[in-house]
Amino acid sequence: MSPSDSLGPPVQLRFDCECGALQVVQIAPAEGAPESLECSRCEGTLVLEAGRLDGDGGLFACQLCGHPELFSKKDVPRALGLMVVAVAAVLAPWTNYASLAVAAVIDFALYRCMPDVLVCYECQAEHRGYASEPRHPGFDREIAERLAFGKRAVMGKPMRAGGTAGAPEPEH
Repeated sequence: MSPSDSLGPPVQLRFDCECGALQVVQIAPAEGAPESLECSRCEGTLVLEAGRLDGDGGLFACQLCGHPELFSKKDVPRALGLMVVAVAAVLAPWTNYASLAVAAVIDFALYRCMPDVLVCYECQAEHRGYASEPRHPGFDREIAERLAFGKRAVMGKPMRAGGTAGAPEPEH
């Protein structure tokens, strides 16, 4: 079963190919998940495995590289957040700084309304539209350091059995 069979709307996989090209793949419910993806620039082939999904369309591991550790973050466009803050800062002297409070309310509303995106610690592929279960915690610096520096990592946390699916939020 593909992730989109049970969800309805299409899911999206976004990643950088080895050649540097940004790839965005939409998977429509009627089509199901493709078994492989081809880069439009270098024509390289990347294999996707459906075994990384549960029966309800939840993601246990990265569909691109297979790494079991993912983190969730809000899918808020950075440019939008920066624009809200910049406009509030410019207007602050004329609004007795009330515009900064309004910007905080807008920022909070954006945070609450925007969906989550799952990001792979290993290859930075972004997974959108998948089922919310199993839940993946937010970014954990210790996992990132272990993957980036290996044995040289000062604070590396050992990999949890089963990856981050259903793991608690980081303690820091």
